[in-house]
Amino acid sequence: MTTLARSDLDTILVRNIGLDPGVLAGSTATLTDLGVDSIGVIELEKVLHDEFGVALPEEAPAMSVTQILTRLNDSERSDLR
Repeated sequence: MTTLARSDLDTILVRNIGLDPGVLAGSTATLTDLGVDSIGVIELEKVLHDEFGVALPEEAPAMSVTQILTRLNDSERSDLR
């Protein structure tokens, strides 16, 4: 089981989605508030699946990066049960 780190998710959001790293630092804003559109969410979902084998929750646009990270790591653990 691989745990997805905050730095991994931030790197994906900067590299693949085009977010400014300064905007992510300590942010509690939702993906939508950060300016991630539906295409960005689809790209994020693809990268997370390809690189980490995890699925992005459907409600991800309304979640903060921290909430997404927690959900992904919790769901990965529950998938192993």
